[in-house]
Amino acid sequence: MPIREVVSRCAPKAKLWLWLASAVVSLTLAAGTVYSWTHAGSRHAPVAEKGVTVSSYAEAEAAVTPHLPQDRVVPRVSTGVLLNALQFINAHNVKATGHIWQHIPPGFPDDIEPGVLLLEAEDPHCPKKVFEYPLGENRVIVWSFSTIIRQQFNYEDYPLDHQDIWLRMRPVDMIHPVQLVPSFESFPPWDGKALNGLDPDLVFGDWTPDYTVWSLNRQEYSMLSHPGLSNTDELYFNVGVSRGLLGPMLGRIVPVLLLAVLMFLSLFVITTDPDRRPISGFTAFAIITFSVSTVLVVAVNDNAARTEIGSAGISYIEYWYFTLYVMTLLVALNATMLLHGAFSKALAWRDNLLPKILFWPLFTGIMFAATLGYLGV
Repeated sequence: MPIREVVSRCAPKAKLWLWLASAVVSLTLAAGTVYSWTHAGSRHAPVAEKGVTVSSYAEAEAAVTPHLPQDRVVPRVSTGVLLNALQFINAHNVKATGHIWQHIPPGFPDDIEPGVLLLEAEDPHCPKKVFEYPLGENRVIVWSFSTIIRQQFNYEDYPLDHQDIWLRMRPVDMIHPVQLVPSFESFPPWDGKALNGLDPDLVFGDWTPDYTVWSLNRQEYSMLSHPGLSNTDELYFNVGVSRGLLGPMLGRIVPVLLLAVLMFLSLFVITTDPDRRPISGFTAFAIITFSVSTVLVVAVNDNAARTEIGSAGISYIEYWYFTLYVMTLLVALNATMLLHGAFSKALAWRDNLLPKILFWPLFTGIMFAATLGYLGV
């Protein structure tokens, strides 16, 4: 049997095996990316980024005692929080509404003013006293607040990010030493997953609550080192949240995949057959027009994502856009090389088959590498 006949018979099977290998590699890399997404939550959810977490009075006392003066007694004021509403206004502003209360024990010094400052709020003095009542030997004073809190969130893993929203509190009395501690007696035995301190009907929108924890953090202020001013550990009430994937998936990832599909289909318009070029519309002008249009669409989506998260660095989602930039360049380069006859044997083989075979493994490979770099396995 002539060699040419053998080759002609085996060629269709070889082409089929190449497509099958391309599909297997692409699906494997895509599955690895999705697997990393599903396991990103348990690995990357932060727990109280500020200070030392505490879940009992004993832990709170152990955290604050080393920082307090040993020559006098510093009153501890049991402080509780109930959040009724949390809403992301923009990338770094959160609107918080809720109540704060304090248990004032008998014999509490009259010259110390009860209350808290919300240090990162628009108005740190925003809590307004609404009522007080006796509880056993103590007095309970309740304040309400509604304010916008500004924080520096980390959007590096967007849209698979997790954030730690906190209320940063210190005593309103800056002269007398007073130490705020969590009001554990107001809650069941503290369990972060129980979401104590949150209104059960609190609406999170695109976010899912992960935990609530207390933490105590020592901040050194140079002005508070002078006589007449007091500095004690700041009390943080932390709420961990995870972004829901459905919204970013529909708004960010699906358009990227659609653009990738269109780019892949454009490879079937590119042909080495001069007789088919007028039918397919394969011209240099068509290549430039398609490439410019794709780059503009990707750039608009990229800019919208950066505006949404307000990040100065590079987030995970942007690697999807960078990949599209690369694939657009490669598709345009492939078409240009065909028109000019560069690497004609490799590109002309089976009517530009190699670029078609390599498109999805290259695309999914870049995305899998970016996912491993940001999220891990």
